[in-house]
Order: sequence, then C-alpha cells, then structure tokens
Amino acid sequence: MTSPMTPYEAVVTKRDLRWYTDDHVPAEVLERILQAGRMAGSAKNEESNRLLLVTDPTVKAELAACGDYSSWIASAAAIIGIAAPSTHLRLFDVGRQAQNMMIIANAEGIGTCPVTLHNAARTATVVRLPDDWEMPLVITFGCPAQDHPDSPLKRRRLNLDQLVIRDRFT
Repeated sequence: MTSPMTPYEAVVTKRDLRWYTDDHVPAEVLERILQAGRMAGSAKNEESNRLLLVTDPTVKAELAACGDYSSWIASAAAIIGIAAPSTHLRLFDVGRQAQNMMIIANAEGIGTCPVTLHNAARTATVVRLPDDWEMPLVITFGCPAQDHPDSPLKRRRLNLDQLVIRDRFT
C-alpha cells in the first residue's frame, strides 16, 4: 500500500487528464470529492452553487456534444457540473469548488480535467438547468489510463523567479 499524499503533493502533482479506464470511481471516493466541493468557501457565505453529478452514459454523451473540445468527456466515469442562479454566479466560488474537488481526487488516485461547455443553451437543455441558472464549468473524473499519450500542449512550468514579481512591477 502506498502512503497517502501530503496536501502539497496533491497540489503539485495534479495534472489535467483526458484518458480514463472503464472502471468506475468508488462511491466512497466520489463522496469525499463531493464533500471537498461542499466545503469550499463562498462569497458572503451564500452557498449558491449546486454540484450536478452525472454518471448516466446517455447524459454524459449528450454533454460531450455541448463543447467545442469536449467530445472525449463521455469516457469519464463521472462528470460534475457546477451551477448557480445567474444572479448569484461567482466564478471565484466555482473555481474554489473545482480546485478542491480536483485536488482531493488526485490524492485519491482519480484523474480529472476541467472543461468548458461552449454551447450553454444546449447544455442547459441536456441537464434541464432552470432558465435563470448557469453552469460555466464541468469536471471529468475517472481512473487514469496508464498508457495515455502525452498532451501535445505539454510544457514546462515557469520557474518561480519568472512567475513571481516582488513588491512592484518595474
């Protein structure tokens, strides 16, 4: 048995993954992932966001047709959409929930990838989103395929001295 990841390791080893096995994500792991999303802070403590868990193959396939680059997402064991009423949608809160869930998933050995579904109207129809709600992001979750190709966009990260500006821009 491998030792659990530290929080730091869970953050720095997380990579977006688009290649999954046919295995399901164990229910107890999925519960911990959803709980991590629930525990993210929210502006003014409103908790306006809702997490839409999609595991039905038909719904996953329909969602795959809603984005410009999302044809692959139906291969994920689960998709979680983050939705909120349009008047209370705060992208900062969406990001906090998404990152919490993806870090916990990584620590549990589950691959993830955030995805924008570009056709909002079609997405709303597929998931029966109320008229005054938006779902700006979905995240795929699945057991990582071991023999997946590298991303053609793979690159090295900036060094900290290239990324961090101290005190003022010059």
